[in-house]
Amino acid sequence: MMKFFQALGKIDRKIIFIILAVVIIIPLLKPFGLISRASTRAEAIFNAVDAIPPGKPLMISIDFDPGSMPELYPMLTAILRHAMAKDVKVVLLGLWLTGMGLGEQALTTVSHEYNKTYGQDYVFLGWKSGVLPVILGMGEDIRKAYPADYYGTPLESLPMMANIKNYRDIPFFISLSAGTPGYESWIAYAQSRYGLKIGAGVTAVSAADAYPYLQTGQLTGMLGGMKGASEYEFLVKQKGYTQQFSPASQAMDSQSLAHLLILILIVIGNAGYFFTRKVTRGEGK
Repeated sequence: MMKFFQALGKIDRKIIFIILAVVIIIPLLKPFGLISRASTRAEAIFNAVDAIPPGKPLMISIDFDPGSMPELYPMLTAILRHAMAKDVKVVLLGLWLTGMGLGEQALTTVSHEYNKTYGQDYVFLGWKSGVLPVILGMGEDIRKAYPADYYGTPLESLPMMANIKNYRDIPFFISLSAGTPGYESWIAYAQSRYGLKIGAGVTAVSAADAYPYLQTGQLTGMLGGMKGASEYEFLVKQKGYTQQFSPASQAMDSQSLAHLLILILIVIGNAGYFFTRKVTRGEGK
């Protein structure tokens, strides 16, 4: 046993790095589907979107930038697939200018999958400067904040917007937030003043800050980090809304196995250390 632990202690760190790389790469090539259930927080957002009648709008705000793309972009695509599979209209906008390219990319990709038509099934409002004027303005009339969409087309000429005037016409709203401005701004001004029903998708490091809003009921639900994104992907697939590639679920497989390997190595390393120390002390008596 002593020789076994001594041999483990002499393993070149390069070999450990290679093993770790293999453990990470294999699930990326062949996903295992380790996510088999979703949290109540993710289910709450899923159920809120699922409850929107076909033809009614879901509004999503892109409050993040490319730096948060690995965690929040999969949430965006999964939610869009859910909405478009149910024939729910989508109104997309954002408080972060740096997220507009990501929003356009997601809309283009998912709308092609479901053969949706711009202006009839979804609208991209884009970004406007000034957080408060935008949020409060849309509470009175969306056209006051956004006279035209992201492409310069007047909202009056988009058929989908004919029956959407303000928040009263929005059954559910989701902020995909990496910081400020984000879901807290929407809660403070759109929900408190106009009663907008809000859910949030946040990065893993921001999840702890969102829990108080869940406990008070100000957030209907929450997706936290990569895990939250993978849970929503799982729910959308489980209900048969899509069978498309699930990047968050795939990444969670790699992350989970890598964490498991690290834990095993830590246990083995500590066991070896205490065993060899005990043997050494025994021999010194």
